[in-house]
Formats: sequence, C-alpha cells, structure tokens
Amino acid sequence: YGNKFGEPLICGWTRNLGHRLQTGERFEWVKPIMMSGGLGQMDHHHVGKEEPTKGMLLVKIGGPAYRIGVGGGAASSMVAGDNAAELDFNAVQRGDAEMMQKVSRVIRACVELGPKNPILSIHDQGAGGSGNVLKEISEPAGAVIDIRKMLVGDPSMSVLELWTAEFQENFALLIAPEQEAVFASICRRERAPYCVVGT
Repeated sequence: YGNKFGEPLICGWTRNLGHRLQTGERFEWVKPIMMSGGLGQMDHHHVGKEEPTKGMLLVKIGGPAYRIGVGGGAASSMVAGDNAAELDFNAVQRGDAEMMQKVSRVIRACVELGPKNPILSIHDQGAGGSGNVLKEISEPAGAVIDIRKMLVGDPSMSVLELWTAEFQENFALLIAPEQEAVFASICRRERAPYCVVGT
C-alpha cells in the first residue's frame, strides 16, 4: 500500500523535511519516511506451521478475486502516463480494510481455540497472487487445485488472471477436513467469505 496513515509508531521512527530556500522555492519530501515495528505475543504451539499432507483442505479466505496487481512490477516501474490507463489501474494495489478486519477476526477466533485451532498452516497472499501463495503453502507435498472454485468478483477474469492477480486481504490456509465445520461457523459469524480450492 505505501499508505502509513494511522499506523502506530511502535518501536519505530519518522523522518520528513519541509524547507524554504532563500530563493523562496520550497524543498521537501512529499512522502515522509517511516519505519515502524510491532510488539505481540503468541502461544508456543502456534509458532510452527504443520507440514502439508494428503487430504488437508487448501482454503482461501478473504475478498473475491479482482484484476488487481496484474500489471505487476512492469507497470510500477514505468513513468506514470507512459502506458495505458487500464494497465495503471490494474497494477494498483487497492485495499479493503473492512474485509481485512473480518479475516483478522476469523484468524483470532481460531487462535483462541488453542490446541483445537482448525488452521494448521497460514500464508498471506502477496506478490504472485494465488499462483504463489497456493504453491508455497502446499510445498513439498503438492496439491490438486481447482482455480475455478475461487471466489471471483470479476467474472470476466481468465484463469491466468485468477492465478496471478494480487488482490488484497486474502490468505491461504491448510485445514484438517474434520475441522471445516468449526472453521465455517466462525467465518459465517464474522461474515468472512472463504472457499476450498483444493486438497
């Protein structure tokens, strides 16, 4: 996002500059530089991820797929205005704070179940989209993935776009099949959409 508004400044610092030269010209950083960290805690039994095994459910939780981030690094390294407006729009990472809040509440509710946590492994989606996050969470066991089971917000997207789009507020999870009912009930309560895309 690159948007630091509202981010707590815990264990961090900011730096900016605004200066008027003797000629009257203004010299400043338009974007302040910010470094921040966070503090937290977790129970020891949540430190490690379970290794993927045959039969585990491969789940995506969060917002539906849109043509976001499809322009990727090639678009972000161009000078603004040098390319098509559609590519500019598709390359921009657009966030959905409400969806992130729903997903966070589901994850927290699962963690609070302690040893009965239905989430065996979790990986947030970033660069590379579903193609990256689904492969990484299922390695080295592998998985059979049906990309068309993914929640889609834009039905005109091709399978390739679904595989590579970097839409935000989305995570891949591994869940034991016998725990899906518990996970589904938490998702319903928090109104967080999810789908099982493979095993």
